[in-house]
Parts: sequence; C-alpha cells; structure tokens
Amino acid sequence: MARCVLCSFAATRGHLCDAHAKAIATSSLTAEQVIAPGEVGVAALIDPWGAALPLAERTTVGRERDTADVALLHPSVSVVHATVARAGDAWTVTDHDSRNGTFVDGRRVTTAPLTGGARLRFGEITLYFVDAALPPSGRPEGPGRTTPTRRDQLIFSARLETAAGLCVELAQRIEGGVVRVDEARVDLGKLEFRLLQILTEARQAVADPEMSYVPWQELADRLEFRSHEADSENVRELVRRVRRKLQSAGIQDLIESRHGVGYRVSAALVNGDDA
Repeated sequence: MARCVLCSFAATRGHLCDAHAKAIATSSLTAEQVIAPGEVGVAALIDPWGAALPLAERTTVGRERDTADVALLHPSVSVVHATVARAGDAWTVTDHDSRNGTFVDGRRVTTAPLTGGARLRFGEITLYFVDAALPPSGRPEGPGRTTPTRRDQLIFSARLETAAGLCVELAQRIEGGVVRVDEARVDLGKLEFRLLQILTEARQAVADPEMSYVPWQELADRLEFRSHEADSENVRELVRRVRRKLQSAGIQDLIESRHGVGYRVSAALVNGDDA
C-alpha cells in the first residue's frame, strides 16, 4: 500500500493521506486551475489532490500558464508570483513582490529556505514542498472542487460587443473577476467586478437598452460597500475606478451614466451567457 509522502499513513489522495490533503484544501480552487509540466522533476510541490507538480532546478510559480512553469489560475496568485530554486543541496523560495505574499509554514517571506514537508502558500493557495522526485499522479476530472459550497455556484461570465466592434469578455473569480479584450486583460476586485455584473445582468434582462439603466440607489443596496450608509458618491467613485482600469486596456466608455437615471453598460450582449 502506498504511503503518504509526509507521514506513515496510507496515501488516499495521490501522494497524500486524507488528513494532509484536507489540511491544504480550499473550496476556491479546482483541479483544472493547477497546471504543471508532465515530466518528473528533481523535487515536487504537492497540491490538495495529492498530485506532484515537478520542480526543476529553478521553477517559477504564477497565475499565467504562458509565463509560469507551475500555473495556479487563482486571483490571489500574481502573474509572476515566486520562484523555487536549488543551489547545491539547498532549496529556497523567493517572492517577486507579489500582491498577496508568499508564506512558508505560515510566515510571510521574501526569500526563505525550504525543507521537506514545508507548507508553501502563494496568496491563498497552499502546497507542500517535497525534496524528492515524485511521479505524476492524476487529479479528478470535472469541477474538482474540494469542498463544494453555494459560493461555487455563483460564477458569472458574459461576452459584450462595443459599438466600436470590440469583444469584451467578463469572467468572475471567487474574489473578483477578469475583463479581457483581444490580448489585454484587466483584473478587477470583488466590488469592481460585481458592479459590471449587475449592469450586465440589467442589460440582459430587457429588450430595450434604454431601460437597462440601474439607479445609484439600487447599486448602493446591492454592492457590499464597507460603509453601511453608502451614497451616490461611493457609487460614482467605484464607477470612476472601474472606468480607469478598463481604459488602461483600451476599453473606452463601457459604463455609461445619465444624470438622474443611473448607470448601464454601453455594449450589447453576445449570446447573453450567464453561467
């Protein structure tokens, strides 16, 4: 019987026992969000499904599969988050000024040594470090969530087409969302993406775009502002912030406003998906 690489108990989830797998499980991560090379490395990171993510002498970890050797497609992970590297017999992890930090056994680090069995956390995603080559092991197919919750069902996506012919894609994440147009990408926080979601759903709900404006009072009620008495200025500032982020990617005037009426998205829905 195979044994957990971290203890003497039976390995029930890939290379891990049930207890060690549950210790790093998170309901905001699916198996499909973890992408790594298929070959055997000189060491490994172990994900919540007990799968070995091979490490070379130098391995980058980040959110984009095109720029990271090990990709964790999660909003808490930065595009280029950290590097795990070996020098002689010693392993270290180096954080690359990531937004949400790199942690070793619960301690935030800039550069730190790694020993076998260490918990290595990138943003909200925790993996185990193993100083040994391990064969790849399969992950569950399908949604693959470790702890299904109602929040997992609240995933929104939509495609919009602007008057200028730009195709704008919206994709929700657990703590925010992503807006894409051509090769450009904009990461939005939870409140910022929720604003776009509400306006897009309002556009989808009516046939006449002129009827899709959402009053600031409704937005203030539906958005989770820190202030319990959010007013029109809170909404205006949020709209300004989202507009600035969208403009940085060349998306102009996606959010329209009309004095005394409210806000709407100016683009038309393409196939009106909401999943």
